[in-house]
Amino acid sequence: MSIAADTHVTIRYALFEADGPREPGAPDEEPVTVSYVHGYGQVLPAIEKGLAGRESGARVTITAEAADAFGPYESEGLFEIEKDGLDGAGELTEGEEIVASGPEGEIFMRVIEVRQDTLVVDTNHPLAGKRVRFEVDVLDVRPATEDEIEDAQAELDAHGDACGCGHDHGDGTSPLASTEQLLQLGSTRGRSSQEPS
Repeated sequence: MSIAADTHVTIRYALFEADGPREPGAPDEEPVTVSYVHGYGQVLPAIEKGLAGRESGARVTITAEAADAFGPYESEGLFEIEKDGLDGAGELTEGEEIVASGPEGEIFMRVIEVRQDTLVVDTNHPLAGKRVRFEVDVLDVRPATEDEIEDAQAELDAHGDACGCGHDHGDGTSPLASTEQLLQLGSTRGRSSQEPS
């Protein structure tokens, strides 16, 4: 069966900068396995386009410009948050990835700088603004069930025209976020890599 709209697809992929190393075992993130319903924006547009018509067992290399992958680098995604009231904030180090729960869901951030009372964080995907390459193995393709299609449509309706990077960039109006805006802070250590969405 070929990948087309309303098929349930399982893939494993590794992500690289487009001009980065080609050696196996040197991806920018560990390989990830993900299942999705094709045609509902559950994976990046470049992946959907690059996998259309492929079958189970295919190995595909997909190169994508920033607009079709993790979007442009947005300067408003770089801001300070107050440490006060954030559990574990005093133990964070530069480069660490954290997740905060806010009123609109999870916000993934990377610590750019640790200051005395604040953290400078970046909500952009680490590969935002860059050409990327996905090395994809198609593991399974089958017709999606009615329930899977309904769930995929509901997810698409709920997310509207999100940028596709999986991050909430906010409205860019405040460079200093208060602890009232971030309900919970936690490390991403031990969590699986983010799926492309």
